[in-house]
Amino acid sequence: MIPHNDADTLAPSQRRLQRPPDFTGQRLRTFRAVFLRHGLPGVLLAGLLLLHPHALPLLASTLSGLLTAPLFHAALGSLLFGALVAYAWIIDRRLDAREIGWILYLLALSIWEEWAFRVALPYLGEAHGVPLGIAVVASNVLFGVIHYFTLRWKCQWCLVAALGGLALSRQFGNHFELALIVGLHWVATFVNTPRPPGRSAPELSSGIH
Repeated sequence: MIPHNDADTLAPSQRRLQRPPDFTGQRLRTFRAVFLRHGLPGVLLAGLLLLHPHALPLLASTLSGLLTAPLFHAALGSLLFGALVAYAWIIDRRLDAREIGWILYLLALSIWEEWAFRVALPYLGEAHGVPLGIAVVASNVLFGVIHYFTLRWKCQWCLVAALGGLALSRQFGNHFELALIVGLHWVATFVNTPRPPGRSAPELSSGIH
């Protein structure tokens, strides 16, 4: 058996994004670790924000376009999903349930992160008297900082996440459509991390037993 070193157990994008082991823990090598450290806290935060008395009307207002033209959005979402699946096959010349599941997980992640950080925190903060601009910046800074501790991203990638979040906030402010920014987030996140945790390109993983 060939020992698994760091290069063996992390996909290229994960080695690029994650810091070496430090006080926040070891590198994240499995989907379970990624979900427990990042996905699950995000779900809980998104759910807690839905308990706010203004949350459901706010959410409904952001889904007006989706509800007005559900077939169009379903077709567009299916087309986007097909494009991401095709991209996943092109980069590795293989496709299995794990990779398709990763694409769907990133969609779910995009939904609850966009709801929490681009919609709920800024606009519910505004409802409590916080100027919207300050609430938007604070929410996106928090978004970047969270990636440092949960996904153990390097500082420069946390900064990129915060700046990308600000760009998504601008798009949301212009269109007020949750589906739009979810789609943009989904594509950007998949392109950034196209392989499931622990899945490397075939040429990197071949010969490891």
